[in-house]
Amino acid sequence: MVTAGPSTNSVTDPLRYGRALGYGVRLLACDGTEDGRIVEELGDAATADHIVVLVPGNDNYLGNYFNQKRATRPRANAQTLLETMGEVAPGERVAVVVWVGYRTPRGFGEAVSRRPALEGAQDLVRLTRFLPGSARVTLVGHSYGTVVCGLALGRGRVSDCVALGSPGMGARSRQELGFSGNLWAALGPKDWIRFFPRGHVGEIGHGPSPMRPGYGARVFETGDIPGHCSYYRQGSESVRNIARIALGRYEEVTPVVVPAPRRPSGEFTREAVVS
Repeated sequence: MVTAGPSTNSVTDPLRYGRALGYGVRLLACDGTEDGRIVEELGDAATADHIVVLVPGNDNYLGNYFNQKRATRPRANAQTLLETMGEVAPGERVAVVVWVGYRTPRGFGEAVSRRPALEGAQDLVRLTRFLPGSARVTLVGHSYGTVVCGLALGRGRVSDCVALGSPGMGARSRQELGFSGNLWAALGPKDWIRFFPRGHVGEIGHGPSPMRPGYGARVFETGDIPGHCSYYRQGSESVRNIARIALGRYEEVTPVVVPAPRRPSGEFTREAVVS
């Protein structure tokens, strides 16, 4: 039984990556401390051609990691994504790594600070370099996890980064991320994160949304998913698009279609007036 609970520590030791069995699953790292960091491998990353590193946001730690009924439930989300990748590209060698490898913020109060992301980004960079160099690595961050991804991109070995429901990525633009790969972003139609404050001063705040025009991200369709935690919903256009990106099937990714602006009521074209 996992007994680790929320951490009271602000600094964590570097994770030691390696393959082992623990808690009945395949682990790449687990500190087993009160901080409760855990990194699980689904599929065989050692032989995979396409690897997704799933980076969750707030309130995830070893003590609640195996609870599949939670709203964020990163382990269940990873299983859904792995299955969807198999459906999109049968026969491809794929794997998903669930990276709860940082001390995630506890609640909204801690989530406005970049400190947890700054402390975790270095371990995320090290994971991307631990994974096989022959594989395409895609980071998929959700919520605060997109901040960690953003701070790691400039130093990590990453082909694609997907930002889901992002409060900001710790930079004002794609150029500031220092990332030469493909940057993608999505925001569900009912996601409250769109109201998150966008400024930042020092370590407080995470900057503009990657959804902002001119930021430099490619925006994709999610379908009619509910709320902030449904980006991996089974059968959704959201999870299918994440799988397509991770597999390098960019031409199959459905973009967001922006409707043409409607004419104000009572406005007539020149042709209408002449007739």
